[in-house]
Amino acid sequence: MLREQEDKSYEQLFILFSAKVEKIMIRVTLVFLILLISIQALLQIPYVRERLTRVELLEGKPYSSPQNYSGERS
Repeated sequence: MLREQEDKSYEQLFILFSAKVEKIMIRVTLVFLILLISIQALLQIPYVRERLTRVELLEGKPYSSPQNYSGERS
């Protein structure tokens, strides 16, 4: 009888604890999701992207085809 009460008490404590942890995990996940969307939106602005990323400067010149392209490969 005493063992059953201890088991129930432990189960109730575990349920309370896991509910709190679950609530915290959901909030942290939502914060990170909002942060991710915000940063991705900011990276769409060229000025911000240049300031936040180092790779942007290393991209080089965009490829452009020669003006007198005849269609043949050499």
